Amino acid sequence: MNSKREKPIKPFLRWAGGKTRSIPFLIKHLPPSNLKINKYYEPFLGAGSLFFHIQPGSAILSDNNEDLIECYKAIKKNPNLVSKYLNQHLKRTCKKYYYDMRRKYNISKPSFFKAALFIYLNKTCFNGIWRVNINGEFNVPYGYKEPPSLPSKEELSKVAISLSKAKLYQRDFKKAVTNMEKNDFVYFDPPYPPINSTSNFTHYTKERFLKKDHKKLSQIAIQLSKKGCYVLISNSDTEYIRNHYSENFHIYELEVIRSIRADGKRYKIKEIAITNYKVQL
Repeated sequence: MNSKREKPIKPFLRWAGGKTRSIPFLIKHLPPSNLKINKYYEPFLGAGSLFFHIQPGSAILSDNNEDLIECYKAIKKNPNLVSKYLNQHLKRTCKKYYYDMRRKYNISKPSFFKAALFIYLNKTCFNGIWRVNINGEFNVPYGYKEPPSLPSKEELSKVAISLSKAKLYQRDFKKAVTNMEKNDFVYFDPPYPPINSTSNFTHYTKERFLKKDHKKLSQIAIQLSKKGCYVLISNSDTEYIRNHYSENFHIYELEVIRSIRADGKRYKIKEIAITNYKVQL
């Protein structure tokens, strides 16, 4: 899928359910190299771990989180300016500054300053959780992570180069894939169904992501298969999810370690990769 074999880029954001540790597993479950792939689609972009690793030649990237997409657009347009603002945050960071900036963030309009603020809050908040209330206001408490590990100017420049090959849209997953054609590839990485009361991925936008959305996603995956598209889906290994895909797809298991509970503890959970093509392991 990456004919030029660019060096993989490390994601610059922390994101609940991020796939950095799962990349070796996901790479093995991409469409076989003998298949012709046209465009790459990723409708739940998040931190973009798979995209930045393979850096496809033509990509359509989207997410329903508007501020996330605006952050990517700002870096794509002017990574140096975003880096300049990040350095200002780094010099001033402390608990009081965090809460001052969180308030400012929630009343700010899209800009290069807000894009840098998005990264700063993401890197400084508790456990890297991006959570908003029903009004769309970011409300995660301070994470006591000092100094925050902010991306460098050089890292953001590499991100910008990679994004130059992609189109970015703020869309929900249903609209994001309406223009897919035969031989296009889509990677769906939706917010997982919560496995307990303290591990909830669904609050990254004010619209939430519910069981009905997972059902709709499985229906869309079937429709895309009929169009001749290639589909890869990551999800938690639950009976509810398996039931949606067991008849029409191939399911592969993976055990990963995540820290997604409110107490920040790490523990093993089972995930699955779902494909509409056979994988030779």
